[in-house]
Amino acid sequence: MAKVTKKQESKRTEKPVEEPVKSQEEEELDLGSSSDESDIVGLSEGESNSDEEEDENVSRKSKNGSHTIRKLDAKKKVEKGNKKETGKSELSGIIYISRLPKGFHERELAKYFSQFGDLKEVRLARNKKTGNSRHYGFVEFVNKDDAVIAQEAMHNYLLLGHLLQVVVLPKGKKIEKLFKYRKRVYKEMPVTKDAKELNQRAQEKHKERVAKLQEKGITFKW
Repeated sequence: MAKVTKKQESKRTEKPVEEPVKSQEEEELDLGSSSDESDIVGLSEGESNSDEEEDENVSRKSKNGSHTIRKLDAKKKVEKGNKKETGKSELSGIIYISRLPKGFHERELAKYFSQFGDLKEVRLARNKKTGNSRHYGFVEFVNKDDAVIAQEAMHNYLLLGHLLQVVVLPKGKKIEKLFKYRKRVYKEMPVTKDAKELNQRAQEKHKERVAKLQEKGITFKW
């Protein structure tokens, strides 16, 4: 018999190496990744097609038929813009302000509303006897658009615990004829009579009253 060498014995003892078998989960993951890549490529191609379809179709329903996409007509936009312009043309540059808080006078009105634009006139309603504010007034702007912006911004605005009511007057209206209040300078009137004469008269009147009370039986002590 032929002798068996060591190399041949080692070859016989070595077992064949088994290749690793992929599990079902790994195969599914591989399939999913490949499908995702194809989906991404398909999306990029589909987006361009969908944009073209949206431009061609005015309204399109979804598969369920519940949702619709509509485009705005250019005519409607123009009509809305024309309505706003006609509404502004029918208004004047004067706003009526009511529910003014105490201490909010002409100077405060002019400073506060000058942030909306240049002012032409500011008038506050006052009491003719006392000169106190009647809590409403008028502000006239140079530009009509500034008056509209001021009305939209300040209507129902909370100022010192008061909700302001602001209304733009229609075209042709003028500021109401209000009492122009002017602060009068107090002048000290010269005293024509002396204090001694006034005290003497007061004492004489007091004595006369006491005498009348004594006649009626009433005693009065001073």
